[in-house]
Amino acid sequence: MKLIYLPVEVKSRELISKLFFIADNINENFVFFIGDKLATKNATSSLGKGIYFYKSINWYDTPHIQRIKNNGNRYVSLDEEGGVTQSNKSNLQSILDRRSSEENVSLVDKIFTWGNFDYEGWRSKYKNYSNKIVKTGSLRFDLWRREVYPKIFKEEIFYLKKYSPYFFIPSTFINSRKWLRKEMAHEKKMNEGNNKETLAFLKRRIQQNKDSYKSFLVYVEMIKKLTKDFPKYKIIIKPHPKENISDWQRQFKKKKYSNVLVDNNFDLVAYIAASECVIFTETLAGIQSIIMGKKTISYNSKNVETLRNFANKCAPQTTNYKTLLKYLHKNSLKENLKYKKKIKERFYISKKTSSKIIMQQIKNIKISEINIFFFNLKIRIYSLYYLVLDEIKYFYGEIRKIILRQSNFKSYTIKMSGGIKRKDVVKIFKNLGLINKVKIINFGKNGYIIYKNNLI
Repeated sequence: MKLIYLPVEVKSRELISKLFFIADNINENFVFFIGDKLATKNATSSLGKGIYFYKSINWYDTPHIQRIKNNGNRYVSLDEEGGVTQSNKSNLQSILDRRSSEENVSLVDKIFTWGNFDYEGWRSKYKNYSNKIVKTGSLRFDLWRREVYPKIFKEEIFYLKKYSPYFFIPSTFINSRKWLRKEMAHEKKMNEGNNKETLAFLKRRIQQNKDSYKSFLVYVEMIKKLTKDFPKYKIIIKPHPKENISDWQRQFKKKKYSNVLVDNNFDLVAYIAASECVIFTETLAGIQSIIMGKKTISYNSKNVETLRNFANKCAPQTTNYKTLLKYLHKNSLKENLKYKKKIKERFYISKKTSSKIIMQQIKNIKISEINIFFFNLKIRIYSLYYLVLDEIKYFYGEIRKIILRQSNFKSYTIKMSGGIKRKDVVKIFKNLGLINKVKIINFGKNGYIIYKNNLI
C-alpha cells in the first residue's frame, strides 16, 4: 500500500478534478491525501514517504522540489494550464522557460502532458529527459465527459437551470487598472534570474496584459448591449480565480442590468452544462464547451496582442457585435464536430480517463510501502495536532489582517474560498455512488486522508 499527496492551490480549478482522480482510482492499493498547500506540507512532514502530485515545476520552485525529494518522496507534475492554448510552438517554448528549468526536470520523476502539442514541446526542450515526459491528458478532461459531469454536478446544474435561458461568459481578463499594474510588476519579477526568457517576449507579455484589460472593457460593453437585445435572457459571468469579483460587479450596478449575474460559486462545468450558449475569448473554457456539445462563440477584441489564441480557433469567432448576434440566432451545434476534430489534434482525450492513465504511470514509480501500524498511529496523533495548530494560525492571520489592513488581492482567501470543507469532499463520493466504499479522515483544517474501506 502506497501514499499519494494531492496539493490544491486554487480550489475552484483543482479540487473536484483531483477528487475525481481519487474516486476513479479508489480500488487501487493506494492511500490518498488531498488538501491545501499548508495541510499538504504538514502531511508530507509527518505521514511518511509518498508520491507528490503537483501542478508546478516553475524555475523558482527548486527549493520546494528539493524539500519534497529530500524527504524521500517522488515528485510528478501536471501543469494546470498545460500551455496547450498557446498560439504556436515558439510561444509554448517561452512559457516552458518560465514554468520549468533543466534542474527541476532532472529532479522530478514524471511530467504529464495534456496532448500532442505540449508533449512534443517538452520533449523538444528537454531531449535528455524525454523518458520522463508522458502524454496522459489532463484531469480536467475527465469532468467534461458525458458519463461523469451529470453525476458530479447534478445539484449545481439543477440550481443553475433556474436562470435558463442564459448566456455564460467565463472571464479570463485583467479587470482593473490596479491589477494591471500589479500584473506588469509580476511579469518583470518573473523575468529576474531567468536568462532564457528574452526581453522581447517580456515586452509581449506586458503588452498582452494591457490588451487583456482592453478586452475586459470590450466585454463590458458587449454584455451591456446583450442585456438590451436579450432582455429575457440572463447573462452569467464567472470571474477567473485570480480576478476580484467586485471589479466585475461594479460595472453592472444599475437597475437596467438586473439580468446580469456575476457569480463564482460553482465549477465551470456546471455553468457550461446549464447554459444556452458560451461566449468567450482565449480561455480553455471555450474548448471545454465545444467538447461538452454546447453552442459556443469566440468574441474577440480588435488589434490586441495574444500569445494563446488557439482556443479562439476552436469555435465560430468574430470581433463584430452584429456578427455575434447572427451567431447567437444561428444553430451552430452542427459545426462542433469540425471543431472537436481540431481540438483532438492537440489534446489527448481517450476512451480511458486521464485519471486512469496517470495512475498507471504512478503505479510504475518505485516508492516504499506504508507501515500500516505506524501510519494509523500518525493519523491519530497528527490529525488533532494540526487541527488545533491550524485554527490558531488562522485566528492569528485574521487578527494580523485587521491590524495591518492587508488586502486579499490574489490571496489565499480568493484562491481557496471557504477552504476545503468535509462536505465538499463527501459530496463528490456520494454523487458517484462511492460514499459507502470509502474512508474519509480529517487531517488538520483543510486536509483529508481518503482510502477504500478495509484497505487499512
